[in-house]
Amino acid sequence: MPLMTKMRDNMPAILIGLVIAFVVMIIFEWGMDFGGMRGARQNVLGKVNDREITYQEFSEVLRNVTEMQRQQFGGEIDEQFMGFIREQVWENLVNEILLEEEIRRRGIRVTDDEIVNWVYGENPPQFLTQQFIDEEGNFDRVAYDMALSDPRNREQVFQLEQMLRQQRMQEKLQSLLMASVRVTEGEIRQRFKEQNIRMDVQYVALDPNRIVPSDAVTVSDEDIQRYYNANPQEFKSPPQRKLEFVSFPFVPSAADTNDAVREIEYYKQRIDEGDDFLELVENYSHTPFADAFFKPGELTPEKERVLFAGEPEDVIGPLVDEDGAHLLKIIETRTGRDEFVRARHILLRFDEDQDSAGVFEQADELIAALNEGADFADLAREYSADPGSGQRGGDLGWFGRGRMVPTFEQAAFGARVGEIVGPVESQFGLHIIQVNDRTNKEVKFATIHQPVEVSPFTRNEIFDMASDFAFIAQQRDFHDEANYLGLEIRETGLFTEDGIIPGVGRNESAMRFAFENRRGHISDVLELTNGYGIFKIVDVQREGVKPLDEVRSQIRADLLREKRWEKARERAQEIYGKLEGGPLNKITGIDPTIDVQTATDISINSNIPGVGRDAKFIGAAFGLEIGELSKPFEGSRHIYLIEPVQRTEFDEERFADQYENIKQELLGTKRQEFFRQWLEGLRNEATIVDNRYMFYR
Repeated sequence: MPLMTKMRDNMPAILIGLVIAFVVMIIFEWGMDFGGMRGARQNVLGKVNDREITYQEFSEVLRNVTEMQRQQFGGEIDEQFMGFIREQVWENLVNEILLEEEIRRRGIRVTDDEIVNWVYGENPPQFLTQQFIDEEGNFDRVAYDMALSDPRNREQVFQLEQMLRQQRMQEKLQSLLMASVRVTEGEIRQRFKEQNIRMDVQYVALDPNRIVPSDAVTVSDEDIQRYYNANPQEFKSPPQRKLEFVSFPFVPSAADTNDAVREIEYYKQRIDEGDDFLELVENYSHTPFADAFFKPGELTPEKERVLFAGEPEDVIGPLVDEDGAHLLKIIETRTGRDEFVRARHILLRFDEDQDSAGVFEQADELIAALNEGADFADLAREYSADPGSGQRGGDLGWFGRGRMVPTFEQAAFGARVGEIVGPVESQFGLHIIQVNDRTNKEVKFATIHQPVEVSPFTRNEIFDMASDFAFIAQQRDFHDEANYLGLEIRETGLFTEDGIIPGVGRNESAMRFAFENRRGHISDVLELTNGYGIFKIVDVQREGVKPLDEVRSQIRADLLREKRWEKARERAQEIYGKLEGGPLNKITGIDPTIDVQTATDISINSNIPGVGRDAKFIGAAFGLEIGELSKPFEGSRHIYLIEPVQRTEFDEERFADQYENIKQELLGTKRQEFFRQWLEGLRNEATIVDNRYMFYR
């Protein structure tokens, strides 16, 4: 389907998506009044001066932001990143309110004509025009105007106009604020020097670990004891906690699956009415069409069961698979070079304390039962020691040569379809095998794929189940209730307040609960990465000082390092004194083991050979005159002596060419910093009440 046809067919959805995208963009730059929710007095999550932020308002913005993250990056958002998003949404809502107050205080207005001219004029907002790009990459003005004038989009267009009004007011505020920001000639010259001035330097990098022999420094037990006694603050053992917890994961319900199936049934109806399958795949499927042939064993068992039994042009479904609901169409089949079989088996293992003859006897009995008409799947579920295939009635799916152990493969590929083979012995035990199918077919197919997603209703049901458990566990016994419901109780290791919770990860709610309550306390429902959890504090270790034996090796290493550095400083001063002001290359006559190195064409941002990026090295080098020898100074890993030998001159003509670009670069940086400081001042003067802990524990 052509791009414009696709866009017009989905225009209301596109504009709704634009509304959401623009909301997020404004929030993360300047903030805005989201959805007109400010008049509602619901659960108060926070307050900025006299303006309340409701839980509903905050949650709606948070939902939109997280949904955009999922669409952009895919997958679930873990608790650590969710905490980061909540923090950003909160910070930007606070900023939004302060900005709106400032706009009102300054009397900033935007007329209807300004918005109309912007949206309908020659240069519409770029974020809108980007949604109406044709196949040649050009802005399609006709499609854009049609979308704006479409009555179905009236509500979305109105919301866009309100957002643009808010953005323009904030741009006017920004212009007023930035009018006082200036960049001086001296600042531009300094930045030009940083970007353009180059120099060559000679230097000596003295590594204390190399110039001071290991046997030249020693640390006694008395030194260690003395340091331990004098610095107890370095060896504090922070408070630690250990938790038990049960989780209620987000698992789609039968109703969620039915929703996905109904969506697939709708597309099947459209196909029955004449719609093109591949166009529907392009426009609606979560899985794009893969123009490739697939062999048995490369797809899920559910898809293989129907695809390799079908013929070209067959439309199959709805089919519910592990990744969602599908409507499948076989595009083409071909005969491949490789042969594949589909088989099932019953595995009987040899136990150490069991007579192997008894296993063979059991295998013979099962084979006899199968030959008399017993159901293979039933016997596999009852007797097979292979937990994976046993639950599927012994089904191993399709496989080719090289996938199974040799004895099993030989038996499977040598059997007729439907034949019972065995017992076949391998390192895993005895196998009773039945081949269900054999093929060398390869298939190309397309799928309209609708994932089964956990609906808000299902999430609420899961939350209710977790809440019921938390209530009863708090009233009775955590372990008894978990065992009664068949819930797995997991235990974290000990953790500190600034670390992560083993088995859980970074979770601010659980961390706060753990360190704000006593041993034995049971939490309310807390959010996990993909579900809810209820926690119990099972161990509390208070702050203390680590025993000397636990930190002895650490102290010894630190003292050895400091003593080695002290001797290195003495050695560097000795060398500097003998150099008598330079030049640096005289050092080879003082100590032939020390190398004088050269760094050429270095700038403020250069990496130095053998050193890396060391701000102290760069600062010292650019602060010296040509031929001037530095005093010994310490960097991150070395003690240095530096002597500049060449420097480029200041090029006035080149400076003039770069002047405007440097000015704009500096101006942008200074404006950002000015606005940051100005907004920080607003926040410091404001009365901000943050009650998020009551809602996100």
